[in-house]
Order: sequence, then structure tokens, then C-alpha cells
Amino acid sequence: MNDKQLQMIQFEKNWYPLGGGSAKQITEQFGVSDRDFFAELDRLVDTDPPETLSDSELRRMRQVIKRRLWMAR
Repeated sequence: MNDKQLQMIQFEKNWYPLGGGSAKQITEQFGVSDRDFFAELDRLVDTDPPETLSDSELRRMRQVIKRRLWMAR
């Protein structure tokens, strides 16, 4: 994982309990749309899930990612 991807994971680890960060925060911090942000996170958690999250935390994070992708259509 590169630095930006690690920052994205850390950002979402902080925000997933609240439904994910706002689209404005995501764009300001990462320079991408919320759709692109959550699409990249979806790929990352499937291929290289954060080891610092329990199974239940990872499951909740995935639910938030899926919901945000659906909302960003």
C-alpha cells in the first residue's frame, strides 16, 4: 500500500463508526470524489484488510463503504 492508500484507510477507520467522512472532507483531503474514495477503499479492504481492525469492525467498515458507494451512484 502506498502512503495515500494508508491515509485513506486511517481516515475511514476514524470515520466509519459515524457513517464515513463527508464528501467535502474527502475531496479536500484526498482530491477525489467520495465515489472514487469509497471505490478505492472497497478494493483495499478486499485485497489487504487493515490488521488493526477486528472482524466485526471490518464488517462494519465494509457495510459503510457499500452504503456510501450506493449513495454516490
